Amino acid sequence: MKPGFIMLLLATGAFFSCKKEEGNIVIEGQGDGTQYQLIRTETFDLSSRTVMEDSLPGNGLSYTLIGNMTDALLGNTRASAYAASALLEPSADFPNTLNPDSAVLYIPILDALNFYGERNSNQLWKICPLVIPIDASKVYYQTSTFEHDNSLASYYNGKIFSGKYDSMRYKKGNISLHPGVRIKLSMEMAKKLMQMPKAAYQSNEGLNSSFPGLAILPQDNNLASGKGGIGVYDLAGENTLGSRACIMLYYSDTSTFVFTFSNKNRVVTVGTTGPFPQSVRSQLQFPDQSYNTTYVQALNGVKTQLRMPKLFDLVKDGNIAINKAQVVFYIDKASVDNNFFAPLRLNLFRPSSAGSRRNYLLKDAGTAAFGGIYDAVNGTYTFNITRHIQDVLNSYVNEGKDINYGLFLTHPTAEPVMAGRVAIDHSKTKLIVTYTKLN
Repeated sequence: MKPGFIMLLLATGAFFSCKKEEGNIVIEGQGDGTQYQLIRTETFDLSSRTVMEDSLPGNGLSYTLIGNMTDALLGNTRASAYAASALLEPSADFPNTLNPDSAVLYIPILDALNFYGERNSNQLWKICPLVIPIDASKVYYQTSTFEHDNSLASYYNGKIFSGKYDSMRYKKGNISLHPGVRIKLSMEMAKKLMQMPKAAYQSNEGLNSSFPGLAILPQDNNLASGKGGIGVYDLAGENTLGSRACIMLYYSDTSTFVFTFSNKNRVVTVGTTGPFPQSVRSQLQFPDQSYNTTYVQALNGVKTQLRMPKLFDLVKDGNIAINKAQVVFYIDKASVDNNFFAPLRLNLFRPSSAGSRRNYLLKDAGTAAFGGIYDAVNGTYTFNITRHIQDVLNSYVNEGKDINYGLFLTHPTAEPVMAGRVAIDHSKTKLIVTYTKLN
């Protein structure tokens, strides 16, 4: 059956009223009263496994993940941030021969909704200046590495979640601060910021030559299972000063010079995951097997691959018209709690080619009905993949091409930005296809 006929059939259904008779579809206006049988099936053989995520973008995101957590499901996860420096207000004649009083880094946190993990544990962060500028025209990945200067490191040991509004000294007064993290930088770092060439205080280009930016690096401080968390921070926002990430450089008792950070293309989130528990390592080591429980993780960790080896049985007697196709994933409810909750949304892709781990958009992804929002009542993520299934079948029947590479269930990098993870129970996973068998 040619694709054109299938599209004609679907189009005909849009322009003529249909009535259902004993499970069949009759298209009115057809002289011979031809009936097309409507069939629904969900008895597919499915195969599932956990695989490593491919390279996900780390820059260009609205917000930045920073933090360290350990959980029984997937072990340790860390999110580091790298941000290019910028000037709030250039200074033509900054007094760069003076000694600083101190320097304080402030990073506003997004309100509580997107924080993932346990909030009350102390975390250890290391803050270092970058050595090389971040290029705004380049795509960086969540596996990227950046050279930084450990000799000027500052350390923070404390809680990283705060819902408290506070204030901070600015010039001869104080400014109110949105909740966030405040970190006093080392005196060595303060001196670097105070005593750069004058060009560094006059333009962003001059600044980046002497101070390209900061690396914010949560350390593995042996958090117990179920402890720690990862927050969502605004490093690139151009908000008013009280809710804008910045470094306050204090000098001469009452003077303040402010460094901020560049746009989102020059702020990069990098993920570090593992070592994983044995349940995950086994799947990565023996990928040809199928597993009842698989995993999905943010920060370039792991994702789930679902394979549909018997899909072409649907067209063994000729092509069909897909009326609706859905895949439903059920979470393992034992894998979530109030701190480590099910992600608000998951993504569904297909591999870009056979054997590839690169995510490729489904044809259904641009539709409003695509799905992927977590259903807390049923513990499910449902995706409508009608176009994808039809495309796979059309390619096989009409062109002899097998593009049935399976599906990838992944954690989104944005909308929302969050460091979630979840286990999927494949004893309940369903592929539900309703189709018309064409005579």
